[in-house]
Order: sequence, then structure tokens, then C-alpha cells
Amino acid sequence: QLGWLFVSQVAAFGIRMLFDSHEHSLTHKLMIILRKFDQEGTGTVSKSQFESLLRAALPLDEILYQEEVDHLWAYFPKRDDGDIENSDLVDWILRPSTPLMLTDAGDLAFFDLKFAIQPLFQVYNQNGDGYVCLHEFIEAHGILQIALQMNPSEEEDPPVLRGDLHNLFVHVIGDSEKRLTLEKFVQWQRVALIHSVLPPDSLKRLLQNVAKQMQRVFKLIAAEKRGDLKESDRLVLTRILGHLAQFSRELWGTGPTGSTGSTGPSASTRSKGHGFSNKWTAPLVGMNVQHLKDIFLHDFSYSRLTFSSKVLRRDWEVLCIPDLPQGRHQDWLARVCLNTLLSPVDPVDQPDQPRQRTDLHTYRYVKESFTWTLDDDCQFDQALNGLSPEVKLFALLKSEGNFGQRLSWSQVQAALSVAVKLGIITQAQVKGCNEKLDDWVTKGMDADGLWCTRETLEVVREKVFTSPSQIMGIFAEMGVFSVTSVWADFMDTEQ
Repeated sequence: QLGWLFVSQVAAFGIRMLFDSHEHSLTHKLMIILRKFDQEGTGTVSKSQFESLLRAALPLDEILYQEEVDHLWAYFPKRDDGDIENSDLVDWILRPSTPLMLTDAGDLAFFDLKFAIQPLFQVYNQNGDGYVCLHEFIEAHGILQIALQMNPSEEEDPPVLRGDLHNLFVHVIGDSEKRLTLEKFVQWQRVALIHSVLPPDSLKRLLQNVAKQMQRVFKLIAAEKRGDLKESDRLVLTRILGHLAQFSRELWGTGPTGSTGSTGPSASTRSKGHGFSNKWTAPLVGMNVQHLKDIFLHDFSYSRLTFSSKVLRRDWEVLCIPDLPQGRHQDWLARVCLNTLLSPVDPVDQPDQPRQRTDLHTYRYVKESFTWTLDDDCQFDQALNGLSPEVKLFALLKSEGNFGQRLSWSQVQAALSVAVKLGIITQAQVKGCNEKLDDWVTKGMDADGLWCTRETLEVVREKVFTSPSQIMGIFAEMGVFSVTSVWADFMDTEQ
């Protein structure tokens, strides 16, 4: 035990050193940039130099008004001569709510907080008129407050989400306004995010997640008002509110979670072991993709065609993956979409075959009752982002084969098609894989003394079966994936 304690202490020290080294590297790059503006070597920045920094990073289609410069300049503590210290400016630039950011190339660039905030503003502005009225503000901001109340934490709730909603709205819009504009909304959020240390890309992604989940809450509230809310929807709503509480504390919190960005999706998919927070596990007993499809058709009436059109073909897109591990317990999730090809009602007037595509829907497998229930998209996204690319492809192949070890040609093509859509592999890599498969079939026909033509090859393809592990082996031979310890997680389940 003492040995493991020593190892863990050494590992923790190494992580701290790595983080401190990264922080020092960013600071050093910024100091080099500031020296170009500090010709006299004073170690300080004047207001005119600060304005020059802003304008140098500004895109050509953006306008920087003097009042905006004044507002930003007012944030800094001033020296007796009215200038600011370089170190204060460096700390300010490293914050995500500021209009400057440091690129990977070591240059200063413009970070458009307004663009990142817009999805959230659109959720507050439910009627889409470009303004947020008091009623809209109370409804939207109230969702975030309720999420925190239903999911309490040891840390104090973010200041921006505390207090009376009416008073907060008046404070945000000011005395002379009656509605909240996008500009005022951005100013309000710029102040609220001033203590965040999330990098700009994480901040933008987290704002999008908050907006997406809030919009889903609004849809569920509307369903409840119509009397259409099912028990499964209530479970989904509870999960969404839990995610909103987590996201809110990471975005706007000032405690350990908010200041370090140590929770939430950006952290949940952080490297663990071989570099990914999620891994393949053996499917749970009773999991069946056909049963999942039947439940999907039952849940969504628009998936069952009730008009006089004949269904020519149903093309399913199904991806089943393990959820992020929680101790020894690990659930399974699935995302389903159905594409239906119909025969035209009138082949003469409507010769084109109509198509119908459903939305993507997420399910969770309930092992106690051997069934699937609707779940929220956010948890699926986190679990999917935590998987390595090769495990994602393997999951698609296993889902297409209903967790078996036999795949037909058409099943392989269906799985690879979805893999291309998800960006796991490219179309050129699919072509290379198919050429390998065709080569196997051709050699087998030659060995049996059969003459191979394009027509006979297409017929024989559908009669030959392969396995998920063989397809993965082809991609490994092609150099698409490197065989690492990750492979042990899913290849063992193929034995």
C-alpha cells in the first residue's frame, strides 16, 4: 500500500508539473508578443497599446468602438501613471470571456464571445423576435436555477444563477430598457464568465450544450402542457436537469469546479489510461437490436406509415455503445435513426420514390427489465466522445450484426456508411476495405475453380459472411488504426 501511495504521489506531482509547464509556456508566448509593443522595456501597457493589440487581432468585418475599449480597459487595476502591468494583461488574455485568445501557433487572435453566446441567447429568446422579455427571461433562467436546486452540490451556486429572477432581469437590462438585447446579453455574460479558465473551444462547446439541453427542456414542458409527457420523458427530463446543473457549475462557478473546469463533458472525455475515458465492455445479457427497433417504431408513431404508400425498404442507423463507467457499474446506450424508402402513390405523376427520415433518438438499456427506454442525447455524446475511433467502428459493426460474430456484405456496408458520416473513417478507406474483401472472395472462387466476373462477384458477396474482428483486422493492415491495448477491450469479447 505504501508503494502504491508513493506511485500515486509521484503521478500527481508529474501532472501538476505538466500543467504548470503548459501555463508557463502560454505566459512566455504572451510576454514575447507584448515585448513587441513595449519598445521602451517598461514591463507595462498603456491604453493606446492595449487598443492596438485589440485592433490588430480584430477581423476585417468587425468594428471596435471606443466605448468598448473603455469598458474593457476599466477592468484592469492601474498604476500611478495610468498604465497596467504586463502580467495583469496576460492573466486577462488567458480568460475565455475576453476578446483576445492565444492560438496554437502562438499568435493573438480575436475570440468572438458574441458568436459563442448566440445559441444560448436564442434559447432565452423563445419567440425569436431578437429580444428577451421578462417572461422569457424568468422561464429560461428559471430552468437553470431549478436544475441547481434539484442537483445540490457542496460548492456554492454560481452568482449569476442566484437571487430573484425579476431583480436580476432589471439589473441586466438597466433602468432605461424594457427588453434584453443580444448586446446586453453578451455584456452580462462577459462579466459572469470573467473568472472562468476554460479554453475558448471548451467554453464554446459547453455553451452549445447548455443551449441544446435547455431547448429540450422547453420541448418537454410543452409536451407536459399538452398532456403528452410519458413516464420515460420524465426520466429524461431528470437527467437533462442533472446535466444542466453540471454544465452551469462548470461555466459560471467560482469554486473548485468552476475555476478549474474539472468536471463536465470536457473532463469526462479526458485521457485515461490509453487516452480515452470510455472503453468497450461485453454487451449486457438480453440486449437485442431488433427489440430496440421494435420499441423505436412503437414510441414514434410517425415511424409507422399510416398513409397509403408501400414501404420498399427500411434502412436503419443503429449505434450501441457502453456508457461512461461508474465504478463497477456500466450501462449501455443506443442511438437510432430510420430511413424509409417508399413507392410513389402515383408512379406517373410522382415517379421519384419518396423518402422519410426520422430524427436521431437515444435509448438506455434497462437490464432489470430487459428493455430499452428513452434517454437524453447529452449522455450518449459524452460516452461516444470517450471512445477511441477504432472502438466506435467496432461498436457500429457489432450493432449492425445484433452483437453476433457474422456480418453479410450489406451489413458491413451499412456500418461503414455510418462510420463515414461520423468522421471515423473516410470514403477512400471504405473503398480500400471493400477491395480487400473482394480480393478474398475472388481468391476463394479461384481456389474452387470458378470463373470470376463482376456479376458473379456481386452475387457471391451476399453469400459470404465475415466478422467484426476480421473487418477491424483489414483496417489495421491498411494502417488506418494502430493495434494498441485498446484492442484487447473488444477483441477479447470476440473469442
